[in-house]
Amino acid sequence: MQKFSALLASAYQKLGFKRLFWRIFICFWLSSLLVMIATGFVIISKYSSEDYTKRYNNDVLTQAERIVWRYEQSVTSATNRSIKLKNWITKRENRRGHLLPMLIKDETNQGIYQYRFNKVKPNERLEYSVLGPSGRFYQVFSKKPQAPRIYTQLMYRFQSLQFVFIFFASALVSALLSWSITRPLNALGSFSRRYANEQEVPPLPRTLLTRGDELSDLASDIEFMVNKTHAAASAQQQLLHDVSHELRAPLARLQVSAALIEQKTPDNRHVKQIHSDCLRIDQLIQQILDYSKLEQSNPSPEPCDIDALCNQVIDNMAVTYPAVPVEYRPDSKAQIMGFAEALLQALDNIIGNACKYSSSGDLVQITTLDRPTSVLITVRDHGPGVDEQEMSKLLQPFYRAGNKMHTNGFGLGLSIALKAIHKHKGELRMSTPDDGGLSVELILPKVVI
Repeated sequence: MQKFSALLASAYQKLGFKRLFWRIFICFWLSSLLVMIATGFVIISKYSSEDYTKRYNNDVLTQAERIVWRYEQSVTSATNRSIKLKNWITKRENRRGHLLPMLIKDETNQGIYQYRFNKVKPNERLEYSVLGPSGRFYQVFSKKPQAPRIYTQLMYRFQSLQFVFIFFASALVSALLSWSITRPLNALGSFSRRYANEQEVPPLPRTLLTRGDELSDLASDIEFMVNKTHAAASAQQQLLHDVSHELRAPLARLQVSAALIEQKTPDNRHVKQIHSDCLRIDQLIQQILDYSKLEQSNPSPEPCDIDALCNQVIDNMAVTYPAVPVEYRPDSKAQIMGFAEALLQALDNIIGNACKYSSSGDLVQITTLDRPTSVLITVRDHGPGVDEQEMSKLLQPFYRAGNKMHTNGFGLGLSIALKAIHKHKGELRMSTPDDGGLSVELILPKVVI
């Protein structure tokens, strides 16, 4: 039972029945089928109880009148009229399948016609009176009608071509209804994802905005919210960019002043502290400008040699971190269409972090792998690593491991790298190997769509 439930849940998940489309489709389809079944039940019930009895009585009287008419027409003719009457009735009525069990007697109580009536019990008989063309009355006895079973009639209707047509028509209408509801929602989802990935406000389809229903109101509200958010984010980015630029000039003057003081007092520790702070502020400004540049720039993709970019970054790290050995295993076929400057910045930050948090002599391993549709870059260090709970937070701007404020970094390196990877429609994954350290994987599609 558990296996069956697990199999059913797996099939339910794989077939996507949790999607709103299938939920609406199934609800409306089942509802329409239930309405049709209920309607059929009511109609057949009424047909069985009233209409069927009325039609049966009419059929009995019509058939009896025909028999009487034929009987009186053949009275003056030749002998054997009883046999001729039965043959005539049988040929005329039995072809249509409506020959009913019946007994007809004339005014002398003598039977003139009888068909399958011997075994009908007296309490199961109905009596009628029919007037013949000659003005004589005849007694007609027939079997009480047996109402057809509702279930049989219902199943008969289910097997009819009309019901099959209704069955598929209801499915088609339910599918169209589900599609008309989920299609605008999918368009809104695509609109939101595109804005989140590209930081541009794409135009919403006019047909969606002019529907005049609740979905149209929702689309208008989302468009208004995205425009406001985009305007606020753009203003914030522009302010950050402008402030960073404005800080560069007084910072340069401060460094020059410190250098002039240093010429007179070379061993002044306060001057050295000023130089150190100025360098730190300059690095922060540069990272803010890099982050802002990735937000605002929108260059065209160009061929990027991953091997060349990695070698350039490794050469830089050899100067900055000479005590940290780097093992590089390149794949010469690793090339993509992308943004070389953004990718170089991402590699510089990720490999720089690996070297920065590695102790002297700890190996940093870098590999590239060319795959059919993407390129995989792996940077592996043997440093202290990162807690699993903090990995996602590390990608947030200005967050540092352990949420410590006074560290060497500013918490922007991985944010810049992530933004550069997203610019390539790629993925950045972090994991902690069993033997410690941190492994960062960059998955870059060969073509930016």
